Amino acid sequence: MKQLLLSFVCLVAINTLHSQCTGTGSINYQQWNNITGGNVSNLTSNANYPNNPSVTGSVNLFEAPSNIGNNIGVRIYGYICPPVTGTYYFWVAADNAGELWLSTTSFSVNKVRIAYTSKATKARQWNASTSQKSVAIPLVAGIKYYVEALMKESTGNDNLAVGWSKPGQSSSAPSEVIPGSSLSRDLVSDIEAPSVPSGLAANFITTSSYVLAWLPSVDNIAVTGYDVYRNGVKLNSTTLIAPSYSVTGLAPNTTYNMTVRAKDAAGNESVSAEFPVTTLPVTVATESFNMRTVIARQRMPHDLLYGPDDNLWYTERFAGTVSFVNPSTGTKRVVLTLGSKMVRVSGQDGLMGLALHPEFLTGKPFVYIAYTYQSLSNTVRRIRVERYSYDAFTQTLIDPVTILENIPGSNDHNSCRLAVGPDTKLYFTIGDMGAGQFDNISRTNNSQNLSVYEGKILRFNTELESGSWIPADNPFTSGGQPTAVFSFGHRNAQGLVWGNVNGTSILYSSEHGPYSDDEINIIESGRNYGWPQVSGYCDGNYNGRNIGGFDVVNEQTNCTTLNAKEPLRSIFPSSNPPTGGDNMLWPSIGPSGTDFYGSTSIPGWQNSLLVATLKGGVIARYKLSNDGLQIISDTINYFRGMGRYRDVAVSPDGLKIYVACDSSGSTSGPTGNVTTTPANPGSILEFTYVPGSMRQYVQTGPTTIQNTLPADKKDNTIDIYPNPATNFIVVYNYAAEAGRMVTLFDMNGRTVKQQLTNGTATRIDTREVPNGMYILRITNATGSILHTEKLVIRK
Repeated sequence: MKQLLLSFVCLVAINTLHSQCTGTGSINYQQWNNITGGNVSNLTSNANYPNNPSVTGSVNLFEAPSNIGNNIGVRIYGYICPPVTGTYYFWVAADNAGELWLSTTSFSVNKVRIAYTSKATKARQWNASTSQKSVAIPLVAGIKYYVEALMKESTGNDNLAVGWSKPGQSSSAPSEVIPGSSLSRDLVSDIEAPSVPSGLAANFITTSSYVLAWLPSVDNIAVTGYDVYRNGVKLNSTTLIAPSYSVTGLAPNTTYNMTVRAKDAAGNESVSAEFPVTTLPVTVATESFNMRTVIARQRMPHDLLYGPDDNLWYTERFAGTVSFVNPSTGTKRVVLTLGSKMVRVSGQDGLMGLALHPEFLTGKPFVYIAYTYQSLSNTVRRIRVERYSYDAFTQTLIDPVTILENIPGSNDHNSCRLAVGPDTKLYFTIGDMGAGQFDNISRTNNSQNLSVYEGKILRFNTELESGSWIPADNPFTSGGQPTAVFSFGHRNAQGLVWGNVNGTSILYSSEHGPYSDDEINIIESGRNYGWPQVSGYCDGNYNGRNIGGFDVVNEQTNCTTLNAKEPLRSIFPSSNPPTGGDNMLWPSIGPSGTDFYGSTSIPGWQNSLLVATLKGGVIARYKLSNDGLQIISDTINYFRGMGRYRDVAVSPDGLKIYVACDSSGSTSGPTGNVTTTPANPGSILEFTYVPGSMRQYVQTGPTTIQNTLPADKKDNTIDIYPNPATNFIVVYNYAAEAGRMVTLFDMNGRTVKQQLTNGTATRIDTREVPNGMYILRITNATGSILHTEKLVIRK
């Protein structure tokens, strides 16, 4: 330490060669997730340290956010600008362990450790051990000194803070956490603005939203982020790091002028040229369907699926039965009655989830269910996931095996949807128990707590493997053993389905929002979906609000801290969500069961998600991009007024849509029109697609045109929407390759329309194109055919 003091004195002359400094208000912040261990060495020895942090940003005082999560490491680094010359003392507090390093100069190579703690302290607990305090250190005003603090946490309430006492102050404890006025992220003064943001493009345009993207700016030191403006009004409440932003809450068929500002740590800014973006007009469903009741008066049918035996399998939540029904004859067979095994008291308890093993007909006739089996109070239940075997001779479910029980349950938000993946694993949604609302207002919200199976999607083996129902490759562990948690941060995920999009399997989920912002998500292993710290997009519309029992200060900061995965679609991202009143008038639809439509039987439907809605009383369709990672359509509604839809299933030929209707409950139109008793209570309905007028387009003239149509040729860098179309189509050119030509041919081979693509999304007007079937062809600059698709114009 004597050497350190001598170095400080001797190197003052060297340091004075640098510019005099004042703090710029912040210091660099980095965070690494999913690193086990409670020692700083666990962080510094990790392969991702220091160049690949999970989170990068800044803090405006020398303190990290607290209670971020488990198994994290934090590094706060930059420069200190002492306000006066004299003797300083430094302290560090951290959980589980922390170190404080200070350089004798502005160069990090000269840093030495001046304080540390190897055991956990409480937040700002400065004197738990003597090593937390540095010796007296002389600093010179106006000189920048490199400083760095490290923290490693395993479990518990993480924290990291650095305090100091300045010349003339008591050295028994810090006078303050070092403020931003004495901190700086960069070494040298900066008067040069970043380059102007360019290449602005609007992707995934819908009636009410789009994603604005641009090319990253560059700076002589570093670009710290971006601000996005719509018609001159700033949209983001916190600085954007990535060169994209979800613009939501827009009106259909409306043009907005967008600008982007790039900025650096010194406050220099550059602004882009205005970029106009026009939202899509409202898409109206034009397809025709015939409706038929398969079976009526069931006791709250809940989970519905089309079985490999060509029967419709379903659960009745109130009756506690598993049944199948012949969709042609309506003949029902009850294969299981739970009886006293199931407990149903009130609210959303009972028999819910249902799934069949993919080898159901070839040696593994397994049926999986989820139900409440115990009631501990008015609001507390216990849930069991169970496997049965189907006896084809007796047509009953036999040999029950418990996969997992004692799962937390409630009278609210149990979720309990089951799905078997292409990996032959069983996926199961479990809600947040309604924590923070209604009867559960005082219940702790555990969606962010990995040790509690609430607000999660769980993953199980479909058969015992090495004596366990929990897969060895699940993403989280406890005590060295894998847990059932696959993803977390969920509220009430009532829809769960695997979709195969052009050969890629993707897990999709639909989830209820609080007052707005229902979600459609892609579920990925180990990801955090934000609830209750984030609802819907990371757009800040719940800042200053309490949701799920959690006070949201800043959604955008929470998104960054949690590394939360945003939804594919938020329905609907109100800029000012309601706080009460009639929930039937809230901007939400109550999404429930979800199915994937992969057939080509209905034109334009391939690679769509079908979502049954409770409050909306419709089946909502969402068209996916060719890679399945985006929704490119508006919310397109079908079968309105026919029921309060709990679940949806598609026939193998893609021509029939089956829906399960609640026995009771309310539905609402877009402006209210509340129906307290739904149509077709307790029914399973069949909607059969009727080609209708399209058939005449296919079979006109002396020969059957269908026989002469070329087979569709798909390119994953291209999407067409909508199809069928009315007044326009949008060609999505994800490769952004120049020179791509879109040509529309009629059935005689005549060119009807031709247009070059322009950027990522090209709108082509079809108002003057007569009704009929056409061939849409896209070629590259050399004339090679990239994509062909049959397109129906129907007005």
